[in-house]
Amino acid sequence: MRWRAVLDAAADLAWGGSCAACGRPGPVCCQACDRTVRELAPRRVRSGEGADLIWARGDYAAELRALILACKERQGLGLVPLLGDLALGSVAAVAYERGHGGALLLVPMPSSRATVAERGFDLTWLMARRVSGRLRRLGLDIRAARGLTLAPGARDQVGLSVADRASNRLGRMRVRRLAPAPMLLLDDIVTTGATLTAAGAALTAAGHQVLGAAVVAATPRLDGRGRPGRR
Repeated sequence: MRWRAVLDAAADLAWGGSCAACGRPGPVCCQACDRTVRELAPRRVRSGEGADLIWARGDYAAELRALILACKERQGLGLVPLLGDLALGSVAAVAYERGHGGALLLVPMPSSRATVAERGFDLTWLMARRVSGRLRRLGLDIRAARGLTLAPGARDQVGLSVADRASNRLGRMRVRRLAPAPMLLLDDIVTTGATLTAAGAALTAAGHQVLGAAVVAATPRLDGRGRPGRR
C-alpha cells in the first residue's frame, strides 16, 4: 500500500471516512474535490501591506478553504501532500514571473511552537519539503530551508485583527544563518500580507534576495473584487 493510501486510511479512521471538503463518504479528499482544487489556476494577489510579489492557487473559499481548515484544525496530516501540490503551482508562477531558473531556497513561514505542538506537525515546513522534492525530480535546483524562526511572544495569526497581525510579527522574525541566496517564501494563506512583508524585510536585511511569496490560498478581499475576507 502506498504511503498516501496509508495516510488516507488513518484519516478515515479518525474522521469517519468522509471528504474534508464536501462531507461525502470516502477518502480524506474525494476525487471530485481533489479535481476541483487542482484545476484552480494560480493568480497574482494584490496585497495592501507592501509584499512585493505574491501568487496564490485560489481564493480562501469553498473546497479550498474547507481542506485547509481540516488540515490545520483536525490534525489532517493526510491533506499535506495535496496542499503541497497546490502550492507548487504558486511557486512555479513566482519563479516564472521573475525569470529565475537557478538555485533557489524555499523558505516556509514559521509557526509558533505552540501551534506545531497542538497540530502535531509543521504544515508549512512539510509543504516546502513536498514542493522542493517534486521540483528537484524535474531537474530544478531547489531545496527547502528553515530560514526563519519566531521570537518568543509571537502568537498565531488566526483570529487577529489587521493591526494586531502587523504588531504581532513586527520585529519578531529571526533569520537563521544561511549563505546569501535567492529565496522564495511559502505559506498556506495570505490575508493582509503583513506576515510575508515582515519576513521578506528580515531576509533582505540579512543579505538575501527575496523573489516573492507563494501561497495556497488568498482571502478574497485581497483580490480587488470587493468581497469580504474570511479566515
